[in-house]
Amino acid sequence: MATIYEALLQDAQTREFVEELHQTDAKEFWHRAIAVLQQFSMQMSLKGFLLTHHPYIFPNAAFRQPDLQTWVFTTSKSSLFPTGSLPIGNTQVISIPKSDVLNQEWFCILVTETFSILVLSSPNSHSCLWSLHPQAIQTAIATLSPRIRRQEQQTLFQTKLQQFPLTMPPYQIMARFGAILMAQSSIHQELPIPEIQEVDIIKAITHEVRTPLTTIRMLVRSLKRRKDVSTEVKTRLDRVDAECTEQIERFNLIFEAAQLDSYPIMLEATQIEEILGDGFMRWQEHAGRRQISLEMILPTEIPAIYSNGLLLSQVLNGLVDRLVRSFPPDSHIQLILTSAGEYLKLQFQSQVPQQGGGDLPLLKAVGQWLMLQPETGTLSLSLPTTKTLLKALGGKLTVRMHSSTAAYDGEILTIFLPFY
Repeated sequence: MATIYEALLQDAQTREFVEELHQTDAKEFWHRAIAVLQQFSMQMSLKGFLLTHHPYIFPNAAFRQPDLQTWVFTTSKSSLFPTGSLPIGNTQVISIPKSDVLNQEWFCILVTETFSILVLSSPNSHSCLWSLHPQAIQTAIATLSPRIRRQEQQTLFQTKLQQFPLTMPPYQIMARFGAILMAQSSIHQELPIPEIQEVDIIKAITHEVRTPLTTIRMLVRSLKRRKDVSTEVKTRLDRVDAECTEQIERFNLIFEAAQLDSYPIMLEATQIEEILGDGFMRWQEHAGRRQISLEMILPTEIPAIYSNGLLLSQVLNGLVDRLVRSFPPDSHIQLILTSAGEYLKLQFQSQVPQQGGGDLPLLKAVGQWLMLQPETGTLSLSLPTTKTLLKALGGKLTVRMHSSTAAYDGEILTIFLPFY
């Protein structure tokens, strides 16, 4: 049997009613959309049914929504339903084999008497699909129906489908969904620090990586000072030094992010010109090794900002590294500084060549904190964590895709930093 993702994209007409986001934005959208639906479940009385891969996608929904029946498609029964956590009477469990391709997807299909919605996260395509249109939702439900094999559940499911027919959502629901979703994605939105268990793991990993790399860099630098080192050997040592420095800085940034809940970050008057002056030549060299050009446009005068210079420098290093590693050769990245009211606006615009060498490198979420580029094995901070880190630095971060008709057609990262 097909996955929901495959079923939705097989029919051209159904595909028109589905919106799709890719890579990092997909994971962020999944969590934001589910958060919106969780707010709906707390603010509205919902009558209908919920189809999902996980019983706790709406925490305590069974207690707040006695008329909302949950259908869970899972390989396991026992571990998902601890005693006293979720009333079994209001939940139907559909057992599917571990070989079922449906196990690869996260999905939430909510059908109520007033509106219906589909949110789907597909790890194979690194994307997130969502739709409020009845045709797309019907296609997804039709994909799940054959997996219901018990006769009594089939009868109950058909009764539910007849009781809650799919209709176009009213304007009020669409407006409320859009308003809450925009608030979720606002640059003013505070993103929570992940739970301590993941933080401890990250701290341990960063320590184990930084310590040997620091030792290697120290030995390399001592060799570079020797007079008997040839020019060719020194060039290679310089490359090793640079690679070690990049990895140390990358894991320093990850470590600092993991420390956010341990102590407050001290903010002070910061000259960003010095940060950019120290970093830009190194960023250009790093981009040049990957055949990517980097340009910076600065105003004639840049007032001081209110931030933390050392940590802000590490954040900018991490963002530039993420951009450089995310685009194919012959791409162009432009850094533009302008004023925006009480903020200094740093905008990274990326231009990808029209005749690029294939798809952009994929990014895979590793927990809430990190993103992995499988092709290179490179780890970087996830954008939600980077946003949280910049908020602690007094700044804000937005990410969007530029119109494909514009001069810069790739990802746009914009940082707002308050003037001192």
